[in-house]
Formats: sequence, structure tokens, C-alpha cells
Amino acid sequence: MLFAGIFFPITLSLAFWQLERADEKHALLETYRQKKIAAPVSITEAMKLPDQQYVRVRLKGEYDNRSPLLIDNQVRNGRPGYEVVSPFESSQGGWFLVNRGWLPGGLDRSVLPDVGAVPGSVTLVGYLYRSPGKQLMLGEDPWREGGGPKIIQNAAPKKVSEKLAIPFYDYTLRLDAGMPGALETGWQVVNVVPGMHTGYAVQWSALSMALLILTLFANSNLGAVLKHRKSYTRKKTE
Repeated sequence: MLFAGIFFPITLSLAFWQLERADEKHALLETYRQKKIAAPVSITEAMKLPDQQYVRVRLKGEYDNRSPLLIDNQVRNGRPGYEVVSPFESSQGGWFLVNRGWLPGGLDRSVLPDVGAVPGSVTLVGYLYRSPGKQLMLGEDPWREGGGPKIIQNAAPKKVSEKLAIPFYDYTLRLDAGMPGALETGWQVVNVVPGMHTGYAVQWSALSMALLILTLFANSNLGAVLKHRKSYTRKKTE
């Protein structure tokens, strides 16, 4: 009874928590879908919005091709690689980090992929993104001084601002496919789909019911009654 009294509420609360997580993921995916189909607005208009996450924007200016940032440990379709983030100076003033997409890495990690330069003034379209939580880092970034590509783990604008001494905007621009400088675009919106959370909720609910039934059998004569009834029915049939 003590065991059941402790673990039954825990398993039941975990089932409800997973259902809440599924609802959150549904809401997040719907928000992303609605904003994805919306027409892009100017970055000036976007800056006035209270919630800029996933807002599609137009941004005009020039890439700074001197030091593209390569976000390490990025795997797509089972292949390791990097996401390429480039500093971008807006023609309206201000600096932005532009996530250009994914590049495959080679077997020799000391050989970095070639990141093509994008010269001249360009107009970009994409959506604004800011990581909702603290990013996991496997040690400190081995930041290299001077020009050239830099392998990093954390491309948060605040972190990069400290390294490059440039005040970047709080949100990163994730490029649409086909834009100047775009590589393999397309990002996962949620790390776990809502259906998986629902499946976990079903598992926790089943565990709660199993615990309840086992406790009922262990602390009552229900098992003996059912056994006696089964024996009586068999004798009567014979």
C-alpha cells in the first residue's frame, strides 16, 4: 500500500504532464505554420512586434564574408556536418546573424568545408529565431583569432557579440531556400513530435492502472474469490 501510495500519483502525474507537453508542441507547430505562410515584413516592422519568434522578414544589406561561423555537431540524414552562420550588416543599420543552412563535414575534421562568399548588396527572406533554452555545450568554444571560418558550438547572438565585439540583434535570421548564400535549409521546429508525447502518456497511464490492479489484488481477497469462482464453475460444468 505504501509503495502504491507513493508511485501511483507519480505515474499518473507523469501521464498528464506528457499530455500537456503534447498540447504545447501542437500549439508551437500551429504557430510556426501560421507564421510560415504569412508574407514577410520588413525588419523594422518585425522589431516592433512583442513576439518575433518565427516571424518572416525581409532584410537588405551585405554579408561579412571574413569569418563564417560553423556550428559543430550538426547531423542531417545520418551525416555529420555544420550549420553555417554569417554576420550580416543591414543597410538600415545594425548587425544580424544569418543561419545559411547546413554543409556536410569531411572525414578529416581538420579540413573545414568551403563556405562560398556572397559579394555585394543582397535582399534576404527568412524567419527570425531565438533558442528558447540554454544550449548544451561540450566544453568551451576553441575560438580562433583572425579571419577564416570558426568552429563554434553556441551561435547565440549574445555569445558571438562578445567574441567579435559587434552588437548583433537578439534574433538569428534563418534563410528561406533559394536566397543568396542559402545552403541546405530547413530546420526541425520541435525535437519531439506531439504523437510521441501522447504515446508516453498512454504508457504512464497503463503503468498506473497496472499498479492499481496489482495493489488491489495484493491487499484484498479478490484473487481468492476469483479463483474459487473459477474452480466452482469448472466443477459445475463437469
